[in-house]
Amino acid sequence: MTPETAPRPRPYWHVDAKWISGLLLAVIAGLTLAAYSLVLATAEKPAVDTLSMALAVSLSGHGLDDETEIAVMRQRLEAAPGGQIQPIPGLNLTIRLEDLEGRTPRQARLALFRQLAEPIYRTGGLTDLAMDPEMRAAVSSGVGVLSFFSLQTHQLLQRIFTILALVCLGLALPLIYFSFGPGRLTSPGCVLVVASLPGAAVLAFLGWVFNPPASTPEAGADMTARLGALASEVLPPVAQLMARAFLIALALGLILILLSVIGRLVFRRKRS
Repeated sequence: MTPETAPRPRPYWHVDAKWISGLLLAVIAGLTLAAYSLVLATAEKPAVDTLSMALAVSLSGHGLDDETEIAVMRQRLEAAPGGQIQPIPGLNLTIRLEDLEGRTPRQARLALFRQLAEPIYRTGGLTDLAMDPEMRAAVSSGVGVLSFFSLQTHQLLQRIFTILALVCLGLALPLIYFSFGPGRLTSPGCVLVVASLPGAAVLAFLGWVFNPPASTPEAGADMTARLGALASEVLPPVAQLMARAFLIALALGLILILLSVIGRLVFRRKRS
């Protein structure tokens, strides 16, 4: 190799620019993945499922699988005119006898509380179900943290994700430009691994630690027991859904690194 054909060393500022853009990109990419995972969790179907489960666990005194309350409700329905009742006075929420037929106690509870979850998702509260001004005033304060799983939150998170994704694109361009050869695969691959690994690990841990079946809280159980049952029923499916974005990014990063290693080996073999 003659001096004329030898590769010129890259300026030191190229290396600095690559590291700076890579570090910034890793931070922003991590935030982007977090935003996208929340977009997935607040989409209509998973959000309504989460709300239904949270309400069912919170308002079922003996647990989701207890048959006593369902048997009492079935007796009330059989005695009610038309075979239907309004379990919460003042709310336009109706239960029919056929809603319980062929369903386990858990399924029946989730179907009932889904009628509350759907308006909470659409409007962030229960005012649309209120049948009189007194009930409307009672529910106008909202539903607390459950309002996070709403259409409004989902749309806001979509806008945040779009902005962060554009910032990631803007930072990825100089990172690739200031990289060299197979490093143009290695650099974004390393960034994806660094950005996705913490989130994937945390969500996998949450999905694992709360995955055992929830213990049925006894009547009069303290707040700790109820919160434990709520976490065991709600957190694992939400964590598994949110982990998808991080795991896909992690897999993509590892593939890019593997391709860069293969490229280096092929390049060295051709030169030898």
